[in-house]
Formats: sequence, C-alpha cells, structure tokens
Amino acid sequence: MNIAEIVNDHYLPEKKLRRRANTVEGYESAFRCHVLPRWGGFEISEIDRDEIQEWVDGFERPGAGWKAYKTLRQVIRWAIRKFKMLVIDPTIGIEKPRTAPYFPQVLTATALRKRIDGFKDHEHEATWIIQAALGLRPGENYALDWRDINMSTGVVKIHKTLQQFRGGMKLYLPKTPKGWRDLILPKWAFERLREIWRALGRPKGRIIGELSPSAIAGRIKRYAEKLKLPKITMENTRHTWGTLAVESGGDIATIAMMMGHSDITTTYRYYLRLNTRAMRRLQRKLGCVMTK
Repeated sequence: MNIAEIVNDHYLPEKKLRRRANTVEGYESAFRCHVLPRWGGFEISEIDRDEIQEWVDGFERPGAGWKAYKTLRQVIRWAIRKFKMLVIDPTIGIEKPRTAPYFPQVLTATALRKRIDGFKDHEHEATWIIQAALGLRPGENYALDWRDINMSTGVVKIHKTLQQFRGGMKLYLPKTPKGWRDLILPKWAFERLREIWRALGRPKGRIIGELSPSAIAGRIKRYAEKLKLPKITMENTRHTWGTLAVESGGDIATIAMMMGHSDITTTYRYYLRLNTRAMRRLQRKLGCVMTK
C-alpha cells in the first residue's frame, strides 16, 4: 500500500471513529494540502529520510513544514504498528527547522478592562465576561449552560467543550482529566453575570443559545470593531488571562490547574516569561537585600 491508500482506506476511517470531527478535519486538510501531494504515491519502504528532511526544510513557513512532517510521521508510525510492518521508519531523526518563538497577542489589564466595560448590555456580554474572567478554551466557554454556574457561590463547572465542524456542532468531554475542573469567578464577574441571569428570567440552557461558535465569535468581533474596543480573539483572551495571572504573582501550579493544562510545562512555556513588572518586583527585592 502507498501512503494515499493507507490514509484514505485505513487511517482516516479509524480516526473518524475515535477522534473529534473537527480534529479529523484538521488531519484531512494536512493530508490534502501537504502530505499526499508529495508522498501519496510512495510506499513506506520507498521513502528516504533525507528526502523528508529536504521536504521539511523547503517550506516557506517552518512551522507549517513541521506540522506537515508530524502528520506524515503519525500516519507512517500508525501503519507500521497497525500492519506489523518490518520496515525502517524513515521519519526517525528529522531535525526541526529553527523558528522564532511564538508570542500570542495579549492585552494589558487596562485594555482588557476597557473591552469588558465596552460590552456592557451587549447580547453576548455574558460569554465575553466568562472568557475574560476565567481564560477558558473557547470551546469550553461556548459549551456552558447557565446551570453550570452556581449563582450562590460563583463556582463554574467546566466539563465539556463545544466544537464546530463542517457538518454542524457537537459536545465532547474534556480530552484529559485535568480538563474537568471547577473554577471560581472573581467578584466583579460573578455579580454582573448574576444580574444578566436574573434579567433574562433565570434561564437554564446554553448561554450562547443555538448559535454556532463561529457566529458568536463573529458577532463579538464585529461589535468590538464598531465601538473601536481593543482587539483580541477569544483564544488570545485565554492567553491574556494566563499572562496577567502570572504577572500578578499567581502560583504557576494553580494557574496551570485553572487553565486545565495536562502538563505544567505548557504553562511555563507560554506564560512564564520575562516582563517589566516581574523584573521590577525582583529588582526591588534584590535592592532590599543588597542595601542591608
């Protein structure tokens, strides 16, 4: 079998039974755009490691090349295990192209507050408040029902995610146990959400109603542009929350648990960076020690 036959006849059909629909769509896109045009007609034994390295190095965007390589590596190693092939894995030893570190766009606390205030009385204010106050994965936010928020204590139960794909939307359970978590709303968010909930007649259904995630994100974006509020995506609002949490001096382990990271190194990698506030705080402490 060549790579195209493995992908289309075996790999993707199995993954459709075990993976989220939007995840499979991502696989299909990677195969269609990058992997199959180059490797579709090859059997695994015909693929040379040096040719893979040349292919990876030839991408204009190194990050895209590395993602394409990982897709190829995944299907090759899956096939070797699945069909008990006695072949050398040609994806071993491929070197990752050098790339600039990724720093997501984040807002300052002042800009975030301005955007929060700008959404007062907007039809999707509740969704935006939750995102700004808890830094959820967007799908976790979109999946929330009003009954997931304890209106007496401010505890929010995060136990599902809403994902959109070409055929519609579907609720999924968290991918890892760390994704199951109960979070506490800050006072300002809790009080405002309770006001909105009461004004709406104490509903119990999904906070975004029957709208799709893309529709909600689009409405929030257009409204922010109309009022010339600070620009930020729902995903980067999550990054903003994590960054501000670290800058405020929060414990990195607590931040990791609140964000639902399965590995604390993810929190370190994306959020624990040098920043002016942290450096000044450290220098003040050192100054006290050195002047004693």
